[in-house]
Amino acid sequence: MLQQTWTSRCLMKFYAVVAASPASWETHKIAERIEQRILNSNPVMEAFGNACTLRNNNSSRFGKFIQLQLNRAQQMTGAAVQTYLLEKTRVACQASSERNFHIFYQICKGASEDERLQWHLPEGAAFSWLPNPERSLEEDCFEVTREAMLHLGIDTPTQNNIFKVRRKAVPFMFGRDDGQPLS
Repeated sequence: MLQQTWTSRCLMKFYAVVAASPASWETHKIAERIEQRILNSNPVMEAFGNACTLRNNNSSRFGKFIQLQLNRAQQMTGAAVQTYLLEKTRVACQASSERNFHIFYQICKGASEDERLQWHLPEGAAFSWLPNPERSLEEDCFEVTREAMLHLGIDTPTQNNIFKVRRKAVPFMFGRDDGQPLS
C-alpha cells in the first residue's frame, strides 16, 4: 500500500472515530463503508496513474484530493475523490529505464486469450509506447485492478470497453496510426 494511501486511511479512521457519536452504530458503519469505497478506488487509480520510474517501481504520477463530506452534526456522510496533475506525457515517452502507466502492462500480461483477440493484442508483442515490458512488478496484477473496478460499480462489459479504447487509442494518438506492435 502506498504511503499516501496508508496516511489517508489512518486519517479517515481517526476522523470516523472522533466524529461518530458513541451511541450511533449506524454512523460508524456509514463511515466504514465510505472508507472502504475510497480504499477500493486505490488499485484503479494506481493502475491508471502510477508508473515505474528511476526512483520508485510504483510512483504516483497524479495527485489525489479526498474530500470527506459531513452533516451538521459533523458525522461523515460521503466522500469525493479527485485526481489532478496527471503526467500525460508519460504515455508518449519515458526515460530509458522507466515504464509507461501500469495499466498498459497489466493489459498485456493479464488479458485472457479471448480478450487478446478482441483487443487485437498478440501474445508477447512489443509496442513502441510500452518500454521495458520484461520487468515484472507486483503492480502488474490485472485481476486486482479488474476486481477493484467491480467493487466500484464498473461492470465487466464496461471494463472491456475501457480496455479496448485504452489499447487502441494510445498508439494512434502518439505516433503509431495503425496501433500495431513493432514485432
